[in-house]
Amino acid sequence: MEAAFRKVYQYAEPNLTLVSWMGLIGFPAYYFIWQYIYPQAYENLPLRLFCCLFFVIVLVRNKLSPVLKERMHWFYQIAISIVLPFFFFYMLLMNNWSTVWLLSFMAAIFLHILLVHITWVMFAQTLAGITMATICAWAEKGYHLAFSMDWTYMPVFLFIYLFGNLFFFRNQQEHETKVSIAKVFGAGIAHEMRNPLSGLCSSIDLIRLTIPDPKDSNNRVYQLREEDVLLLREISDDAMNIIRAGNETIDLLLTSIDENRVSRSTFKKHAVKNVLQHAVDSFGFRSATDKTAITIRNTDTFDFLGSDTLLKYVIYNLFKNAFHHRIGEDFAIDLMVGVGDRENRIIVRDNGQGISSDILDLIFEDFYTTGRTGNYGLGLPFCRKVMRSFGGEISCDSKAGEWTAFTLTFPTLDSSIAQDIKHNLIKLKSMLMVTNDADLVRRTAKISKKMGFNLQTIDVLHVLKKPEFDFEYDVIIVDLESVGTNGDVLGHIEPLLSFTEAKIVYLHNSSSTGHQSHAVYNPTWIEGLAWRLNTPMVIEQLFFDTVDASIPNKRSQTPSNTETQTIMVVDDSESLRQMTSIVLEKQGFNVIQCANGHNAIAMLKQDKQHVDLILMDIEMPVMDGVETSRRIRSSLQAYADVPIIAHTGDNSRPTLERITSSGMTDFIIKPSEQQQLRDKITTWLS
Repeated sequence: MEAAFRKVYQYAEPNLTLVSWMGLIGFPAYYFIWQYIYPQAYENLPLRLFCCLFFVIVLVRNKLSPVLKERMHWFYQIAISIVLPFFFFYMLLMNNWSTVWLLSFMAAIFLHILLVHITWVMFAQTLAGITMATICAWAEKGYHLAFSMDWTYMPVFLFIYLFGNLFFFRNQQEHETKVSIAKVFGAGIAHEMRNPLSGLCSSIDLIRLTIPDPKDSNNRVYQLREEDVLLLREISDDAMNIIRAGNETIDLLLTSIDENRVSRSTFKKHAVKNVLQHAVDSFGFRSATDKTAITIRNTDTFDFLGSDTLLKYVIYNLFKNAFHHRIGEDFAIDLMVGVGDRENRIIVRDNGQGISSDILDLIFEDFYTTGRTGNYGLGLPFCRKVMRSFGGEISCDSKAGEWTAFTLTFPTLDSSIAQDIKHNLIKLKSMLMVTNDADLVRRTAKISKKMGFNLQTIDVLHVLKKPEFDFEYDVIIVDLESVGTNGDVLGHIEPLLSFTEAKIVYLHNSSSTGHQSHAVYNPTWIEGLAWRLNTPMVIEQLFFDTVDASIPNKRSQTPSNTETQTIMVVDDSESLRQMTSIVLEKQGFNVIQCANGHNAIAMLKQDKQHVDLILMDIEMPVMDGVETSRRIRSSLQAYADVPIIAHTGDNSRPTLERITSSGMTDFIIKPSEQQQLRDKITTWLS
């Protein structure tokens, strides 16, 4: 029910300011109209002023305290029930079903349908309002209420309520269908983009494996000159950064689609210096000399609550615009960081052609463009949305023909704006705690109820029964004390968590430091956190900060006998299949290639060579990866239990469910870097 109330409130929120002003003006104004200009049998000024109080509260909703704003969706349901069905039906009864009030009540029905788009909520409000109005009118008329209505009105009322809601529901359904199609289309684009990125990723991995690394040897005799080797290394590193940025853009597309404003769901605390440096290093420069034009002028830094991906997008956009409008050969872009008591700043200043004062106020408007090729007028407006989602702002100052400076302002972490954002985000966070300690569960549940985040607890043995895709949380805490009392099950838990994006935290004390992690991910090890989980500060650190690890994680090592282990690579993309195979062969594995699932099963049946692991694509002609895995698992042959890792560009829940139901062991997302692929394979071969 609360979810429906929130949805109703969020749907109506863009129009509430206008509706509030109309109510504040209309309710008193119509009192004078029906009392003096066109007198009616009954009027009630105190009741109208009482209704105005609801409009006042709705009007100032954004200035209320965080606690009150959090409960605004409940207040909205009460306010709508009183100012629409209750008030208008009460006045209809008190005026003995007069024509004026019949028409007024019909108008109130139409407005009610527009403001409350969920049918059952609207009917519940109507029933409550009409019931309350009937009781009040009955009491006001001396506990006697004569129904003198014309029953021919009832078909009209039923038509408005039933068919009005039906038509509105159909429109909403069509809108949601279009949104669903857009999401599917976006997922399809993401899948198609990841395939060429995978090929590029594998090509770069091959280059990096083929050329010598000067750090690994003092030898200075190469088939290539040393400067060429270093240049190739630098190019490959830059290309990998571009691939990571491309994947971040894909993730941004998938998480922001159908959002009227920038989503804050991924906000964390970041050091602005690191984000700026990464933005400079990973920006797609057209030439090597362009990179030398950018200078970070000082070493100051500050922490901000937001998305590093979104801030990098803003910086990229400012860089792109600056290079687009540069003049002269001495073009330069300066980045300056300012730290203040109330707000912090980033200034991006260039000595390009500048912006004339008459258009300076227009550059942040949607679709405004200077008319140059490749400019669609959407970059700077989105940058403003990003900065406002951070609780900050972006502004521009310029002198035509000389310079342009964009100033990005950020609220300090202790400001009321940042605390407001954090308070609201906490309620969207989720935590899974794997423990058998009842006292730890009790204390964590207490702080969960206080702060509002979603907590799920599960004991050590039951967590082994959860499917791999069912670990979509922000934080997962594993109590190593409970794990230790159930035998050596950590090695079975870690594969289940190997592809979740949650922050994995291992709780331990000095006696449990003997636990060794063989996970692909890097867990955070914290000693004694169990005694501090009842403080909001620690919970906020878990959700928003990078907590220092007290024990370093040991990355898995490639098994010593990799030369005797065989991996089957099944993929319909010949280039991707060959390059993945070369990468694996250079790591010491024997590799068998198959173009589709039918060929893979035929190869397994030949039994000429034992296969230790299968790397399986999902979307393939002839026989896809899901069907292939089902047939392998259902066979009575020795290869029925071979580990199968899905190699896919689609990590949506339906795809993960298909992967799990087919019997696949694990999956890895395309494109995957060499170390990620190696770690994933090692997890199942060790």
